[in-house]
Amino acid sequence: MSQDGEADGFDDGYLVRRAQEGYLDAYAELVNRHSLLAYRVALRILGHHQDAEDVAQEALVTAWQQLPQFRGESGFSTWLYRIVTRRAVNRINRDRRHSSTDVLAEWADDSSQTETAFERTQTAGAVTDAIQALPPAQRIVVVLHHLEGLSYADVATVTASSVPAVRSHLYRARRTLGLTLAQWR
Repeated sequence: MSQDGEADGFDDGYLVRRAQEGYLDAYAELVNRHSLLAYRVALRILGHHQDAEDVAQEALVTAWQQLPQFRGESGFSTWLYRIVTRRAVNRINRDRRHSSTDVLAEWADDSSQTETAFERTQTAGAVTDAIQALPPAQRIVVVLHHLEGLSYADVATVTASSVPAVRSHLYRARRTLGLTLAQWR
């Protein structure tokens, strides 16, 4: 699958147009392609599985409801990033609870951890906790740029800000993470 969500010869743009015409199977294919992205971004921003599942589902429903207004000025995935990000920020602002769930460490195999694997798990947990402690604006740009691999321009589009603002948030986030994680170097 390409970055534009191309599979089976249909790109996202084609599927969006078909879904806007009322073809539910086209939107179902968009959901199949992008539901993991929505969940992953929500999880990285929120740090809590249940909240991430809720936000991802809410974002996909919102995308369906707002699909008639989607003009295609950006890619579907960029638009979905924006919806997921807004929903996650709303959840943060509403709940004001921060979990210390080890998002990065959860995939480690607890049954056969060597000392090195244990150290990696501990480090991943520290990184996850440090990211979760960032203010939402900084956390979002770190997740989108460093963990999701979006360019500065794409992050600016998703966050409805400018490239200089994205760079500024990243600079402050990196500085904070560097100070927080100094012991792990």
